[in-house]
Amino acid sequence: MRKVLSTIIAIAIASSCGASVLFTCDMAQAQSKPAAKANKGKPALNSVLGALKWGMSSEKAKKIIADKIMADYNAKAEGNADLSYIDHLRKTHSDRVENMQKSYLTLTRDNSAALSVSIVGEEFMPDAGESMLTSREDNATKYYFFQNDKLYKVAVVYDSSYLGPVAFDTFCATTAQKYGKAAKEIWDDDGNFLASVWTDNSNVKLTVKNKFSSYNTVLMVFADDAVESGLTAKHVDYYKTLNKGPEVSSAIEALTADSGDEDASSVDALLGKKTKVDLLAGLSQEDIDIINGVTTEKEVEKKKKAKAKKAAKDRKNDAKAKKGLEIF
Repeated sequence: MRKVLSTIIAIAIASSCGASVLFTCDMAQAQSKPAAKANKGKPALNSVLGALKWGMSSEKAKKIIADKIMADYNAKAEGNADLSYIDHLRKTHSDRVENMQKSYLTLTRDNSAALSVSIVGEEFMPDAGESMLTSREDNATKYYFFQNDKLYKVAVVYDSSYLGPVAFDTFCATTAQKYGKAAKEIWDDDGNFLASVWTDNSNVKLTVKNKFSSYNTVLMVFADDAVESGLTAKHVDYYKTLNKGPEVSSAIEALTADSGDEDASSVDALLGKKTKVDLLAGLSQEDIDIINGVTTEKEVEKKKKAKAKKAAKDRKNDAKAKKGLEIF
């Protein structure tokens, strides 16, 4: 009885905390040759940088980003005779340049508390020599991250109003149209599509992250793989310490104690009748089967992975790219 009840409590706690086991569909290994063939002729991932370069200082980056913003203004204003529109356009782009130049921030615990709970919160770690520039574009905001004042990552947050009803599956399919087949897809144990990863010979890793449940949008992260890979583990460990919940309370632990007839009598006394308590009520059939020994966690996990892989194939068959959706 104690063992069954402990299992039930553990499952309940995991569910309430949103715990999940992640796994990946690594297509780079199983289908490397087909993927390479499919990506032939696609733009390199480092094309997103334009005139920027990894390792560039924030001051040099500011100038290049400012030039790009004003080049966008000139392209939109060219040939337009509406002076009111041109004046509005000039002011909008001038404000973007000014705000970008003022946005440079050395990321410390004192000044990044709000950012830590934002959509880019887990893209940096405070007090670790990291800093950031922010630049507004027509349909998105770009965050430029620096390590020791050297550019190593660009994160793109799309406006939710721009994406509209576009699903994450569709966004990834549209990204694949531009950059080719993804190297890896990341799913949770319930078959939810969490992220898709692209790599190529330009030493850039692109990770498209599903942020719809929390922010109703998508996060694209282009990074210098050599630098980011060394920082990711530190970032993850840091945020784990922030998100660590309290230990199971003594009240919950008490539920796992041997109950026997004494506890049953107490329940009967309170309700005024002989009571039969269904300890499995509310659990999924999979959890019930595990508790009853009908199946094992390993078998359940295998089925979930198969379900996720099938979902990936179905997505490729069903997803249609939104016409006109700009992918950076």
